[in-house]
Amino acid sequence: MQVEEHDIVDKLVIPPQPEVLRVVVAESRREDPDLGRVARHIAGDASIAGGVLQIVNSPLFRRAREISSIQQAVMLLGFNRVYAIVRTVALRNAMAQYPGMAAFWKRGVHVAESAARAARVIKRPDLVDEAHLLGLFHMVGIPALCSLMGDEYVALVKAAPTKGWSALLPEEMRLFGVQHPRVGALITQRWHIPPAVVHAIDQQYAVDQITHLGTLHEDVPDLVVILKLALRFATAVDASLMTYAEWSISSEHLVDYLALPDPAALDALVDEVAMQD
Repeated sequence: MQVEEHDIVDKLVIPPQPEVLRVVVAESRREDPDLGRVARHIAGDASIAGGVLQIVNSPLFRRAREISSIQQAVMLLGFNRVYAIVRTVALRNAMAQYPGMAAFWKRGVHVAESAARAARVIKRPDLVDEAHLLGLFHMVGIPALCSLMGDEYVALVKAAPTKGWSALLPEEMRLFGVQHPRVGALITQRWHIPPAVVHAIDQQYAVDQITHLGTLHEDVPDLVVILKLALRFATAVDASLMTYAEWSISSEHLVDYLALPDPAALDALVDEVAMQD
């Protein structure tokens, strides 16, 4: 079953964006966003509010005290961080009906937290929010295609953890005319995810072209590096995230891009991810 790329998102069952996201997007276009209005709308949507509080009290934010209200979260974190969190929760909720989402989110949360740490390791703390989004949604095309293509795609995915996720790409194109990173990019683009993250999802396997990815957006190369470091670190918990062969191929290009002396120095960066708290 092949689907034209531009029809993919239209064929997927994605609920409309919630009113709270539309409000926050509208406020993002104002020079001085109304934080009170943003807080009221978030608090008025129980599913979004609960997800926001769950994230702001996660290790990502390193809070000494628990944030107990949306008003408090908005005032402490500021508009930009809350906007990023609302986008995350809204898209997560919208995709809840896709098959296998429970396992998908469990892996995604681990990779997202690892990616936020990796952003600090490569001295890009300004990319922590984008790294978290990338970690959560870099594989969102997989459950989306499972829902669209059915058993034939599920059978393909079952072999991926041992063969490597990058090995899916030729078969996906041959059988379905589209690849999961592209689907992930199309979905996240529709949900106001920052362009650098959308491009990083789309180009996550193009490590051999990493020096050229900056033409898409200046932050894309670093985001791809961050994702690879996070995946390598996260394999200690879930070996299905990246095969050793995939890491070996990626590591050559990462060493060159980061101007490291040898692969051992790259492994030291992965170890450093564990020391971030």
